[in-house]
Amino acid sequence: MNKDLKNDFYKLPDELLHHLTKNLKGSNKSENGFKRLKGICDQKGIGYKQAKKIKHEMENDMEPTVYKLIGGDELLSFINNSLDKRRDIVDGIKRVKMNSGLPNQFKKTHTKDKSKNSTKVNLPKVATNSDAIMNNRAIYENIDRINNLIKKVI
Repeated sequence: MNKDLKNDFYKLPDELLHHLTKNLKGSNKSENGFKRLKGICDQKGIGYKQAKKIKHEMENDMEPTVYKLIGGDELLSFINNSLDKRRDIVDGIKRVKMNSGLPNQFKKTHTKDKSKNSTKVNLPKVATNSDAIMNNRAIYENIDRINNLIKKVI
């Protein structure tokens, strides 16, 4: 599903943008989170990757001062709502396609290896007559094959 979302851009509502601009004007360049806040205000929105990163940091390990500077609960709820809406849209589209008869839309298409022995498993040769048993030819051939494999690995 991420491939459908990776190029998304979420435009900030005017009230949130005004709040963030006010925070930007009241801070200085040396504060943690200033560059991120300036980037958000300059773009007037956030991309999908940045939204996911900010959401993770805000929910887990962000300093309280930085959290408050970049918008706090207002920005976090905006990101959560935007991501949830967009993910629901993509999920709905894929479910409609599946219900109309298309194969599973949640899995990537792939091609199968149609070769006779796709895993390249070689069975050992077995001596079938008395001459081969006496000379151990099958064993020597298997040893040569093993040695060649070892040489390729090394």
